[in-house]
Amino acid sequence: MAQLTKQQRLTVILSSVAAGVAIGIMGVFTYFTNVILADYIFLIAIVVGMTPYAVMKTIENRWLSSIEKRIPELLEDIAEGQLAGMTFVKALEASAMKDYGPISEEVKRIISRTKLGGTIEEGFEELARRVNSKLVRRISGIMVETTRAGGDISKIIRSLAAYLRQIQTMNMERKATMKVYIGIVYIAFGVFLTTVVILVNQFFYPMIGLGSTIFAPQADFITYRRIFFYMSMLQGLFSGIVAGKMGEGMIVAGFKHAIIMMIITLAVYLFIVIPP
Repeated sequence: MAQLTKQQRLTVILSSVAAGVAIGIMGVFTYFTNVILADYIFLIAIVVGMTPYAVMKTIENRWLSSIEKRIPELLEDIAEGQLAGMTFVKALEASAMKDYGPISEEVKRIISRTKLGGTIEEGFEELARRVNSKLVRRISGIMVETTRAGGDISKIIRSLAAYLRQIQTMNMERKATMKVYIGIVYIAFGVFLTTVVILVNQFFYPMIGLGSTIFAPQADFITYRRIFFYMSMLQGLFSGIVAGKMGEGMIVAGFKHAIIMMIITLAVYLFIVIPP
């Protein structure tokens, strides 16, 4: 899958927002007859509004990762082709015949552009625009300047490939370390939900039911239950965003974690927390 165009992205965003707003409006009308059900509908509206965009970004990020992962291998093969006596363009054509995943299709587009009269530099510049990745833009810029300057291109390409291998190794180590912290975020959220369940089921429900003079409740059970519900929902939303920022360095990467945590919240209140 290639990246979506700006128009396609806008369509996905507007459609998901519209769906979320429509469900939210249903929740507003439901509020006047059943406040608990309305609360659940509001949570579902947020989940529905976030899910299409979260899925789109997850698929795009995986596509970008699959491209960036194979770039060092591609560069090494190009350098080997040049060492065998090929020109840069011929080495690029030979490498395009191999399977490097999604990057192979992008290389073939560069070759096609040169055969139609374009330059190899224009092909790499188009690649940088088409693949919205900082790494690809930097590599494309280096390749453009290298081909324009001439000289021992194969040596530069081999050095670039080795540098990218080091960067990838560092990123893999960082992600492995961050997975531990993502797990800690989930554990903390689980502890929070467990505490809420104990408070609502074992403290507020029986104490309000007794109506003793020792504990004079300031509100009814439904009010306390709703307060804890929204606290749990917000905890799941922001914990998920934090998990995504820590794990992948992007806030939008946390949407999938936030969706999972909010669904867990809904399930807990449907099946574990005592109903009003």
